[in-house]
Amino acid sequence: MKRFLPFALVIATVFMMMGCNHPDETDVLNIKINGEKYSIPLKNDTVINLITLNTEFDAEFEVENASMFQELRIAGKSATGGLVKVPVTRIAAGVQLPIEYRSGDHEGTILINTLNANIPPIAASGKATSEGDFYLSFVHLRLIMKYDNDGKILYYRCDPDEIGSTNNTGWWDFKKHEINGRTYYSYHARDPKFSALVISGYNPGMRVIMDDHYNVLKTIQLLASGPYVHDGDPIDGHDFYMFDLNHYIVSSYVDRTIDGTLLASAYLQEVQNGKVVFDWWSVDHPDMRNMLDEAFQTTAGKDYVHFNAIQVLPDGNWLCSFRQISTIMKIDRVDTTGAVIWQISGRDLPGEQCFCGQHYVRLHGNELTMFDNGNGHPTQVSRPLKLTIDPNTGAVSSGGPIVNGGDYFSQACGSVVKSDNHYVVGWGFPGAANANDRLVIEYDASGNEIFGLRSTGEDYNTNAIRCSYRCVKIK
Repeated sequence: MKRFLPFALVIATVFMMMGCNHPDETDVLNIKINGEKYSIPLKNDTVINLITLNTEFDAEFEVENASMFQELRIAGKSATGGLVKVPVTRIAAGVQLPIEYRSGDHEGTILINTLNANIPPIAASGKATSEGDFYLSFVHLRLIMKYDNDGKILYYRCDPDEIGSTNNTGWWDFKKHEINGRTYYSYHARDPKFSALVISGYNPGMRVIMDDHYNVLKTIQLLASGPYVHDGDPIDGHDFYMFDLNHYIVSSYVDRTIDGTLLASAYLQEVQNGKVVFDWWSVDHPDMRNMLDEAFQTTAGKDYVHFNAIQVLPDGNWLCSFRQISTIMKIDRVDTTGAVIWQISGRDLPGEQCFCGQHYVRLHGNELTMFDNGNGHPTQVSRPLKLTIDPNTGAVSSGGPIVNGGDYFSQACGSVVKSDNHYVVGWGFPGAANANDRLVIEYDASGNEIFGLRSTGEDYNTNAIRCSYRCVKIK
C-alpha cells in the first residue's frame, strides 16, 4: 500500500539534516509562512511542504534571519527586508514557488510546493453553477480544503498523520459562517488529552474558530454546567451552530449511569457571553432508550442515540438528528423545556421515504433534506433524500430520493445541501469493504451531475482512509 510521509516527520527530518550537516545556524533559512514557522536548510535541492496556503489573500513570508542574506527573492520579490507578500494564483501538485538566495558560500534555490505533497490526490470534473464554495473534511485525515465551482483549490490546512490507519481521527465539519456582514470559518479538531474517551463515531476535542483570513481566533470546549459537565470538557465534531463569536451551540457525549446502565448521553449546550443558557440531555427523555434501530443493535454499545445534526429553526426551536434511533426531532428551545415537539422515525415511513442512520438533516420551508445512509436496508444503498413535511406537526406527505445512489453504500457520514435549485451531496464514509471515489457531487434540478470531486490514485480502492466526513457547499 502506498504510504504518505507525515508532515511532522518531514519537519523532523529537516531538523536532523540540519543537525548532521549544518551545525552553524546561519546555514538555515528561518521563516514564517502565513504565520507558521519553518527552518529550511540552505541546500539547492530542498523542497518543502506547507501546513496551509490560500489563493484568496497574498501569502505572507516573514524572514527571521534576513540580515544574513546578500540576496533573497521569493517568487521574484525581494525579501532581504524581512517581510514580503506574494500573490498565489494557483494551488496544485507540481506548482511551486521559488526561494532564491545567496548567503556567504551558500547560493541556490529552495522550492515550495503550493499543494502539500502528503495530501492524497483529488480530481475535479465538470463545472458547478450554484452560488458558493465547497468545504471538505475527512474522517481520518487532519485536512480541510476549500474548492471553487471550477474545481480550483482556494484554501487548505493540513497536519497529515501517517496514511494507512483508521486509528487517526481527522478534522471534521469545516464550514463558513456569515454573521452580521462578517465572515468566520470553523472546524473540529481532536484534543489528545481526551483520547481515552473515544468511542466509535465520537471525536472528543474542540471547535477552532478562524477569521476571514483563516487566522485562529479562539477554540471552544464545554463550560461547566451541573454535576456532570466541567470547564474544558471535550465537545464532539458532528455539528456546530454559531449565532456570533460569543453565542453558539455545541454537542458532546457524557457518560451517565441511568437505572444501573452506563449510557453515553447526547448533550447539547448553548452558550451566550460566557454563560450556559440552555442544556439538553437525551437521558432526560426515557423513551429514547427504547428506540434503538435494529441496524445498530450489535454496534451501538453505550452510544444509544448518537446525535449528529442541529439546525435552529425560524421559530427558535431546534431540529436535531439521532443516527442510532433513525429519528429526527423538533425540540422545544423557545420555552426552554427541551420537550420533543414532534418526531419523524425513518423506519415508520413507507417505501422510498424510509430512512435509517441519517446524517446532515436540514429543513427548508416544508422540505426536509438528509443523507440517508441506509444502514440495514435490504439493498444497503445510500442516497440523498427529501421529504415534504408539515413544519408544525412533522407529518410527512410525500418524498423520495433526490438522486439514486446506485450501488453506493456509505456506512456513516455524508451530507446534503440545497444550493439554489441544485443539490450538493457529500457521499460520506463507505469504509474499506465498500471503497468508492465520490467525495462531493453537485446535481442540477433534474438530478444530472454537473460537477464532482473524487479521490484518485492507484490505491484508492484499498484505502478507505481518504473518505470524506462532510463535503458541503456554502454561499
